Amino acid sequence: MKHFTHIIALFCLFSSTGLMANDTVVTVRINKQTYLFDRPIRLASALSIVADNGDWYWPAAAAFNLTDPTAENEQDAILMQIRDLLSRFDKDSETHKALDNLYQQVASWTVSTRINMPISYNRARLLIEENPMFQPGKYWIRLNGRPNVVHFSGAILKPGAYQHLSDTSIYTAVNTVKKASDADRSHVYLISPTGQVEEKGIAYWNLDFSQIMPGSQVYIPISNELFSNKLKRLNERVVALAVHRVLPQ
Repeated sequence: MKHFTHIIALFCLFSSTGLMANDTVVTVRINKQTYLFDRPIRLASALSIVADNGDWYWPAAAAFNLTDPTAENEQDAILMQIRDLLSRFDKDSETHKALDNLYQQVASWTVSTRINMPISYNRARLLIEENPMFQPGKYWIRLNGRPNVVHFSGAILKPGAYQHLSDTSIYTAVNTVKKASDADRSHVYLISPTGQVEEKGIAYWNLDFSQIMPGSQVYIPISNELFSNKLKRLNERVVALAVHRVLPQ
């Protein structure tokens, strides 16, 4: 109730004066609703406002720092890198087609700089290390119900959301989608809803039967060149950016 009083007071102040949030105000957007606080606030206090308003799937919850343009800047840099690589391959080559497809995907992504921390109301209340303080700035906490899809991107013919099936391994899931001719046939990258990245084997000699959490991303890399690691570095860079995606609901 105390925090709620701060929210109302600040809302009235900002409404009557027409002032925008300044360096001393913490602005926290939770889904589509924005709250203003006149002092730093802990995660548990912010989540307490909406904790009982939905059946939240906490592993898929994420917090973004809206005042940090790192993710948007990296997206622009990756697109520039892909344009440079496109100029080095023949337009009829499979690699050029894969790169052009990847460019369209990355350009369509909505990204925002994700804060590397778990989001869970119960854990934040119990564990001080999982109850960080939001300092003055603008933040967005995104909460969802349990997802029923897995998001595929990379060297794939139809990138997007695919139905999540329980008890499905990474190997089985990857083999249900149509990959591009220039796709890596040995490894894929799995990005969990919590933002953790793992390289997983999908070839007969390195099969990984780990199951996929709902709401995960699977990135299928473009196959590497024999005498160059430029595509490998690009794949790794795109995967790192994928952690900061604002995934469609």
